[in-house]
Amino acid sequence: MSWLSVTNPLGARAERARQTLWLVRNFLYDYRRYSRESFLHGPKSRESRKAHIHLLAHTVEHGLSLANPRPAFGLEKIRKLVGETRSYIADYGIDASAEIAIRALEAYVAFNRAAGAEIGDVPAAVETLRQAIVSARTELLGGTEDVTAEGIRQRASMDFLGFMEARHSVRQYADRPVDPALIEQAVRAAQQSPSSCNRQTCRVYAFTERKAIASVLGFQSGNRGFGEQLGGILIVTTDIRHWGSVGERYQGWIDGGMFAMTLALGLHAEGLGACMLNWSETKDVDAAMRAHVGIPDNELVITMIGFGHMPDSFKVPRSQRKPLDEILRLDPALPA
Repeated sequence: MSWLSVTNPLGARAERARQTLWLVRNFLYDYRRYSRESFLHGPKSRESRKAHIHLLAHTVEHGLSLANPRPAFGLEKIRKLVGETRSYIADYGIDASAEIAIRALEAYVAFNRAAGAEIGDVPAAVETLRQAIVSARTELLGGTEDVTAEGIRQRASMDFLGFMEARHSVRQYADRPVDPALIEQAVRAAQQSPSSCNRQTCRVYAFTERKAIASVLGFQSGNRGFGEQLGGILIVTTDIRHWGSVGERYQGWIDGGMFAMTLALGLHAEGLGACMLNWSETKDVDAAMRAHVGIPDNELVITMIGFGHMPDSFKVPRSQRKPLDEILRLDPALPA
């Protein structure tokens, strides 16, 4: 029981009502954005159509990557992907999304040809699409790739726990500019983050000029005492035009969170210090920051990340982790 509820129960009830109303208004702010910008009512914008093509292309690659793919699997979705890709190219021309879809379709046709499976008019339709990209970019791939467990282990060989234990939320920085190449490398690493059906919805706004950093940090309340030392600030967002169902309403936060964590680890791998700056703000602050930076309504703001060069020696919070048995539930009992 709070002190306010003991001394002034009417005041406590009024405060609860005020907080509830404010919570509802903020939920409505999020609801309206998702309802308006997602393809809940069908993919209509270029970005939503692109997202749906990625989703369908991923189902092709998913099927081909199974141990024993069924010949002629998913023909209905294949024809849908062919039709949507053809329509997309007619409206917008060839881009990376269209080419990735065509490469996946080529792999599907090759698999079924090798299996001797009959897939109707799909090969001819895919060949027509392939001709459209002959003179376009050629470095993009689709379908599957062959890997080995040993090859993966060799490339991933490192003391990952040690790498993670060396990561800290850094709040002291050296006064040195950050090479943009380091930022680009960290973002490339973040692009390897998992994303639902490979939709790759995340975007990064990067600022390295002192004046710009200060103006952006003015909207964030957790950088006092070190914000002025930062060599840069990143804003991670996710494009909700890539989501299209009620069940996906929170998927942007999930994919965005994974991307942001990998981005922070990418900065760590490049020898930079970084600190997550949470974006737990009300709708009014969110709207003001969006207007200032130029973030469109179709993007959710996931978090900010401050970063920069570390001094030679400095202090960090110990941030002791909880015992493993408070975190891990290994083989918990299930109903018979």
